[in-house]
Amino acid sequence: MIETYSAMNLFLDFCVIAILILGIWLFRWPHRAKFGNLTAAFALTCAAALVLYRSGTQYPTIVLISLVIGSSAGYWVAKRITMIQIPAMVAFQHGAGGVAAFFLSLAELMRGSQHLGTVNEISGLLGLAIGSLTFSGSMIAGGKLSNTLGQAQRILPKHTLLVMINLISIVVLIIAAMVVPMGSRIYLYILIIFMSILFGVIFSIRIGGADMPVLISFLNATAGVAAAFCGMIIENKLLISCGATVAASGSILTHVMCKGMNRSLYRVFIPAQKFSSKNEISRGDKTNIDSIEPKANHQPLEKDGFQKAIEYAREAKKVIIIPGYGMAVAQAQFAVIELSNLMISMGKDVTFAIHPVAGRMPGHMNVLLAEAGIDYDLLKEMDEINLEFEEADLSLVIGACDVVNPAAIETDGSPISGMPILYTHESRHVVCCNLDDKPGYSGVKNPLYENNNTTLLLGNAKETIERFVKKLSKEPLDIEESSNHVAQKSPLDLAVAVLLTAEKIIIIPGYGMALAQAQFKVVQLASMLESMGADVKFAIHPVAGRMPGHMNVLLAEAEVDYDNLYEMDEINPEFSQTDAVLIFGACDVVNPAAMDTEGTPISGMPILMAHDAKKVIVCNFDANPGYSGVENTLYKNPRTIMLLDDAASTANDLIEA
Repeated sequence: MIETYSAMNLFLDFCVIAILILGIWLFRWPHRAKFGNLTAAFALTCAAALVLYRSGTQYPTIVLISLVIGSSAGYWVAKRITMIQIPAMVAFQHGAGGVAAFFLSLAELMRGSQHLGTVNEISGLLGLAIGSLTFSGSMIAGGKLSNTLGQAQRILPKHTLLVMINLISIVVLIIAAMVVPMGSRIYLYILIIFMSILFGVIFSIRIGGADMPVLISFLNATAGVAAAFCGMIIENKLLISCGATVAASGSILTHVMCKGMNRSLYRVFIPAQKFSSKNEISRGDKTNIDSIEPKANHQPLEKDGFQKAIEYAREAKKVIIIPGYGMAVAQAQFAVIELSNLMISMGKDVTFAIHPVAGRMPGHMNVLLAEAGIDYDLLKEMDEINLEFEEADLSLVIGACDVVNPAAIETDGSPISGMPILYTHESRHVVCCNLDDKPGYSGVKNPLYENNNTTLLLGNAKETIERFVKKLSKEPLDIEESSNHVAQKSPLDLAVAVLLTAEKIIIIPGYGMALAQAQFKVVQLASMLESMGADVKFAIHPVAGRMPGHMNVLLAEAEVDYDNLYEMDEINPEFSQTDAVLIFGACDVVNPAAMDTEGTPISGMPILMAHDAKKVIVCNFDANPGYSGVENTLYKNPRTIMLLDDAASTANDLIEA
């Protein structure tokens, strides 16, 4: 019976570990990452439930209250965190894992280390030390990433010596804690915690902003190691396995980050003497640049340079976009995606080049672009994309400097010498949309800025790209107007011309359609467009209307084909490949301000990505804000045609036209 029980426990442990590994494995595909995250969370929830079931507890009420508080706090943070705050939140989570590890280790050691085996006791002491340094190091990293602390290095006098002395002290204290009498060990435990916290602070404060991806991935690994040692002291196979898995993945990620910078982990934490040359600016100056909150262009865009950039973009057939930390600071990712979609709609081959250490955490650029709804197939890693730069007509650099600095491969003895870079300089034309032309975090002047094929558009990246989009999308219309007198056409004529040539159309119904009782006319229009050979779909926002399923009920009344109704998550990826979007009486559910602007009633609300389409036709009663009171920026989009009237009348006009 006992053997059967043990075998069952082992089988359940194996199942939980297998589910966890499956969740991590799913992270390999961006479109499956969300499901992978849920899978891993499910595995860890099962693990916690198994531990509580097997071990039992004398205070189930306290356990339940703790679970409710922790879950509520996590949910509250997750709902309010923005993408720009993700790196700081990741650092904080590593710190939370560290503090949990050293509290658990301390509790087990205090309960009676004389009854522990040698391996268990060593594991507990190591969990105490590693958990403490992970906690303090993560708090420093989180402070730097959130700009609570400056992002620049803080180097103390004899800094390397202090690190070494601190590390040796921790090792000596751990050895001493194993041999002194039990009554004196509590003081050594406290000293180990204190020295480990101090060690975490000392080694992390000298890490600057650009090296943060390495620090974050390293702390990920140490949090996993601390958890594994905790599992050893309490003899829990699940905790050992999960901790070891996290430690292994963090170690691999750290290696990848170091390889991307062509630096050893030792040189990241114990850097060589600072590079000094006429090409360098002071760290203090760079701190101000990194921490600045861009509100307006620091320099006006040169008309000639901007016009040249537009011409290059118009003529280019192959375009590579290189995002960097400046894009994150300016929160320009949505504008960048809008630009890429515009160029794709113009028939251009557009790809994104991702450097492994761009940003302030591993995968920073991927996360930001995913938030903006990027097509994952457009993302290419450095080794793959570097082969394509020679064939590129235009490279568009947005907030990146060191990762595209040719000095890394042309100059010896600098902080970035030998660092792999993106071969942007090999493109036919390069347009740099950076805040200024100063060196990046490394302090090494970027000769790319002085190349004959480079055009600098200096200023806030978001403002620059938005202006770029506006100009690039307007010019074709301006040319057409001057030659064909399109300006004389009414909005209705323009809308009809768009619908006649559109192959893929998405219709978005809203509360205005309900008020106008326009559902029958809308479905009639959809049927007519389908009979003309167009692929017509309806995009249903879950909160469109005044009750759940309001739009579905109205369209069902008009006998719509249910197969043509698509929910938001399913239809959103299709907007960028859509020729025309027809909006009937919807406002807030298609308002890009929900993603672009913070502090409004709709900030963070998921919307239908109508603005990604090639053309948008708005059939609303007026151009006033919706129920939220937030002005709809979609109405001012140069690709939007406004047909202001009663939705039923407008639909009828489109049918008769």
